[in-house]
Amino acid sequence: MTVNISCIVFVVSTALVLGHSPFNVVQLLWINLIMDVLAAIAFSTENPHPTQIRKERIKENQKIITQLMMRNILSQALYQIITMIILMYAGPAACGIRYNLYHTELTNVDGTPSYRMQHQTFMFHCFVMMSLFNMFNCRVLGSMPVK
Repeated sequence: MTVNISCIVFVVSTALVLGHSPFNVVQLLWINLIMDVLAAIAFSTENPHPTQIRKERIKENQKIITQLMMRNILSQALYQIITMIILMYAGPAACGIRYNLYHTELTNVDGTPSYRMQHQTFMFHCFVMMSLFNMFNCRVLGSMPVK
């Protein structure tokens, strides 16, 4: 869920400012595949504990997402959005590369990758790594504290 929120906000806001998406279509597909497939594998490979099966179900008037979950989702999404915006606009200067964010094409005239393509590939890898570390940190390793 965090990946979807932060990816949508970042891609839409950057596309509105720059006139082009910070990720190409293949990168967006990989982001979606990596995040959805890994979550599906995690759900399908781990059997529920017998005490969880007998546990009382959530009532209709109860919320599925708790306040703690919402806080974690929003804080991770905010972290990813802020990091990606900093990488988008300050990243080239920090790495010592200069190119026009608005008009540079993905490839040079001779077919070699431009600084824009290198920059976007770097941002794609950073986004995927942040998302993977978030998935790793969201695992339940012990018993959950009851509040």
